[in-house]
Amino acid sequence: MQRLDLTLGLLRVNKTIHSEASLLFYSQNRFEFPPKTRAVTSFLKTIGPSNAENIRHIYVDFPEFSDIYNGDFTLYEESVSILNTIQSSCANLSTLTTSQMSSDFMQFTLKRLGNPKVTTGALEMVNSYFRAIPSVPEIIVEVYDDIPDDFIRMEMKSLGWKIVAVHEIKEGGL
Repeated sequence: MQRLDLTLGLLRVNKTIHSEASLLFYSQNRFEFPPKTRAVTSFLKTIGPSNAENIRHIYVDFPEFSDIYNGDFTLYEESVSILNTIQSSCANLSTLTTSQMSSDFMQFTLKRLGNPKVTTGALEMVNSYFRAIPSVPEIIVEVYDDIPDDFIRMEMKSLGWKIVAVHEIKEGGL
C-alpha cells in the first residue's frame, strides 16, 4: 500500500477539508499502540466515533491469557477491554495485526504447556474475540522468523490468520 504523507494542519483549514482529510488520515494509516497499555481505548475515545469508524488497520498486542493452565481459557480483562473497544468503535476495520513481541510471548506460553488440546482451545477462544469484530477479514500475527512451532502455526492458519515472519526481534522484544 502506498503511504500518504498528510500534514495534520490541513485538518484545521475548514470543516469540509477537515472532514475529507480526516477520512484519508484515519483510513490510510496503520495505528500502532504501545504494549500493555490502554492507549487504544484512550485514543479511540479522544478521536471520537466518526473518526474511529474510519480506521482500517490497527496494530496491537496479542491478547494475553490470564488462565489457560487448567483448560480454563480466559484473557486478562485489559485484553478483553481493548478488543471490545475496537469492536464497538472501529466499524470499518479491515486488518488487525498483533505485535511480534506479544505474539512470540503467546507462542512460548502455549509451547511451554505442551498440551495440544489447550493450545487449540486457547487459540479458538482468542479467535472468537477477533471474529467478533465484524468488519475484520484479515488477522495478521507477526512472529519472529521460525516461531511459532509447526503445530501452533498450523492451528493459527486453520483459524484463517495470516502469519508474517519478521527476521529481527523488534526493539523491546524477546
